Amino acid sequence: MKFSQAFALLIFSINISCDTNVASKEQVVKNFDDNIEDSLNSFWYTHQVAHPDRLQIVKDPDNSENDLLKVSLEPEDKVAKGNRSEIVFKPKDSFGYRNRYSFKFKFPKSFFKKQTTQGHILLNQWHNVPYPGYNYGDQIVKVRVPFALMVEHQPDGTFKMILHYGLRVNTLNDMVWAVWPGELGPDVWYTFENEIFWSLYNDGYTKPKLNDICFEVKGEQRCNFEGANMYHILPHDYKMGLYWNGKQENNIHIFYDDFKMTAERIGYFPPITKKDSIVNKKK
Repeated sequence: MKFSQAFALLIFSINISCDTNVASKEQVVKNFDDNIEDSLNSFWYTHQVAHPDRLQIVKDPDNSENDLLKVSLEPEDKVAKGNRSEIVFKPKDSFGYRNRYSFKFKFPKSFFKKQTTQGHILLNQWHNVPYPGYNYGDQIVKVRVPFALMVEHQPDGTFKMILHYGLRVNTLNDMVWAVWPGELGPDVWYTFENEIFWSLYNDGYTKPKLNDICFEVKGEQRCNFEGANMYHILPHDYKMGLYWNGKQENNIHIFYDDFKMTAERIGYFPPITKKDSIVNKKK
């Protein structure tokens, strides 16, 4: 590691330590809700789209009184070298935080058009950021995102919901893949709920459910996935929308609604005695 980068990491670590020692006198609970009404909440970044019309607030086809976020992705859409239309959550959680979040989504019939190749369409991911002192161009290790929820499509026209969790860094591979046992179809609301405890150690975990049904690993139900989910102290980016991993042939879109997230510091700090709730509302 270069001296300047190592020095930057040392200073960053000291600052994190000082900040958490001061902040640990109070419990921090952060609540974020976005019911998708008229516009997106101000806590979203919306720059990871190829064109502004890939993100639209539209009326629910089945309920004219309800607004939805329509996210679209076309084969030529390229952002940061990937086929993506995603919104990114501004607030960040680091180690010792428990994050609980949920959202609703549904697919139009056109989403299930056949593809000639196998691939994945990510709906939600916690994306890693480079090691302190580095950027995406010179990062010293290649890291797979520690959590991703996605639709897998096959050339025979089958679609299923899967996820992966865990660290995959260079030769380290503790990543676990799981399949949702339910069926996917058009014009049906699905509710995804998840709880993640962020940790550099084996006490990290995630508890995902879709329509209150756990995922399965090799045919056996798994409601709790354990293991480290951070490889350094910088927090991950939360992303939601559409990211196509594989060759995209068709224009697709999806509808999102009722996003909720609560983050609370619960680990690696002195005893907590006071609760400080921060509620973010639309501007």
